[in-house]
Amino acid sequence: MSVSSRMLTEQLQLVKKSPSHWELILNRPDKFNAITGDMYDGITQVLNEAAQDPDLVLLSVTGRGKFYSSGTDLSDPAKAFASAGDDIEGAIEQGKIRLKKFIESFISFPKILISFVNGPAVGISVTTLGLFDGVYASSASTFVLPFTRTAQSAEGCSSYVFPSLMGTLQAKEILLFDRKLTAQEAQQRGLVTQVIEESAFEEEKEKICQLILSLPKGSLLDGKALIQKWYIDKLKEVNEEELNTLKRRWVTDEFMEAIMKFMSTRKRSKL
Repeated sequence: MSVSSRMLTEQLQLVKKSPSHWELILNRPDKFNAITGDMYDGITQVLNEAAQDPDLVLLSVTGRGKFYSSGTDLSDPAKAFASAGDDIEGAIEQGKIRLKKFIESFISFPKILISFVNGPAVGISVTTLGLFDGVYASSASTFVLPFTRTAQSAEGCSSYVFPSLMGTLQAKEILLFDRKLTAQEAQQRGLVTQVIEESAFEEEKEKICQLILSLPKGSLLDGKALIQKWYIDKLKEVNEEELNTLKRRWVTDEFMEAIMKFMSTRKRSKL
């Protein structure tokens, strides 16, 4: 089943630029490209369909407007929990299953996956960057993980990938202490491949994609498969453990209090 055309118009946009290159655009600029439950399902479906397309080489991801993504739309799970009645446990399990499928679609993705971070990135839009093959960031972008501030815990395999990229102390500053990184700092810590001046971002995006697509397809994809082979099972194990920890966090009073405070602060500050 293909992703619904309505959702691709309203929340996500999939542009098939050529048989070998698809571009996925987070398309909620008025909501800072916050990711809803439907968007999680849609992105998962796009990645799964792209993985099966015999002609596709490159899937690039970016955001519409000034933000890359403000992470999970926290009003979405709040509504799900409110409508669950007495079955909060069931709603939480459904949330875990959705996130597991979403993150595993990145872990297992066999084609080249590139992120063009056009502006601020928050939460899961940051953690999943460690699962991409290249991350190109606008000089206007920033990166923050408000896990502790929202009484949650790491996801997107970041508890494993970030210490591997940055070293344990540098990763803890981001994962535990809510440190916001500039694009340059993110590059220094190994999360970003290259920082591009905001004024040249769109032009450089096209050049980078054309360079990747100019490389021999078979060698490119075999090379990714070889690199991926050694850690794919480990990442799935990490994902399961992270999500189990999140499930425990989601039923605490601390989480509910922190979420209410965080959403109120975010409305005032606009991140």
